[in-house]
Amino acid sequence: MACASVYLTECQYDPGSDLRRRGVYKRDIDGLKTRNSTLQTLVEAILNYDEEDVMDLVHQIRNCESLEDLADSIVAKEKMGAPEDAEEQPLGSLDDDSTDSIPKFDSELSGKMGDLVLEGSVRFIGGTSNLVWLPPGSDTRESSSPSHISEVIPQQRPPDGILSWTNVTKDRNLIVHLINLYFCWHYAYFTTLSKDLFYRDFLMGRPSEYCSPLLVNVMLSLGCHFTTWPAARADPDDSATVGDHFFQEAKRLMFENDEHANAKLCTVQALGLMSVREAGCGREGKGWVYSGMSIRMAVDIGLNVDAPGLNDNAKLGPEDIDARRITSWGVFLFDK
Repeated sequence: MACASVYLTECQYDPGSDLRRRGVYKRDIDGLKTRNSTLQTLVEAILNYDEEDVMDLVHQIRNCESLEDLADSIVAKEKMGAPEDAEEQPLGSLDDDSTDSIPKFDSELSGKMGDLVLEGSVRFIGGTSNLVWLPPGSDTRESSSPSHISEVIPQQRPPDGILSWTNVTKDRNLIVHLINLYFCWHYAYFTTLSKDLFYRDFLMGRPSEYCSPLLVNVMLSLGCHFTTWPAARADPDDSATVGDHFFQEAKRLMFENDEHANAKLCTVQALGLMSVREAGCGREGKGWVYSGMSIRMAVDIGLNVDAPGLNDNAKLGPEDIDARRITSWGVFLFDK
């Protein structure tokens, strides 16, 4: 206001005219770039050094006066020791197409930490598990888990596969009605699964990564909240019991079949939906428990890992990758 009251001129502020600020910002940016470059050089050196040289490098890092000088010396040593026509090769077994889209440092780090593998379900074997260091051909699967989904022996199914998903009712019209209500009213707001992949296995009565009795019973319990049919209530005369019979069946399946201990994509989805249902019924404490289980299981099967970049062993198709992304974002939103 000094301009208008003292000099009788219009007040103007031009951020670009203050060269002192510009200099401060530029120095900060240059400093951050230098620090990032230094840290990346040191981490890459730790990853690439031989085992007998790593401890010596760590000792130098802890006792040096300047990390930047140490990083410069490492870069200089690498330039002196490498032939001019040598080409850098990533540590991982990623193909040429994937290395074009993924930075070399990221691909090396992912190779050290683990990869997506198929052991009945797709999961992420992290570096802390030590399984990543097993020699090729070692069996990392549980005795009850098939090595590939296609190796599961088809079970005998009833003539109508839709009736095989729940023991609560054998009314086909009721099951179809509740599933349709779920997708009409609930799915649009809380999307956590691939509708096409679910229907593919649901209509055939075929348990898979995308459909299971646990998931179907949870979906049926949610669909009950959008209908006035008496069969949608555990007690037809008590509206407070809507969907409880299907939800009790879901909980029975979870603990009797150890679903909570066997990480699968459809189990992550079911736990997420269970959290929403409990919170919607006013039981927020239980809802947070199911949500936490869903998030932890999602991390266990690697939903937090970008499958196109790190998927080398699992050979996931585009629809599988899309389903994992839908579930990942779905449980993330549930937890918020």
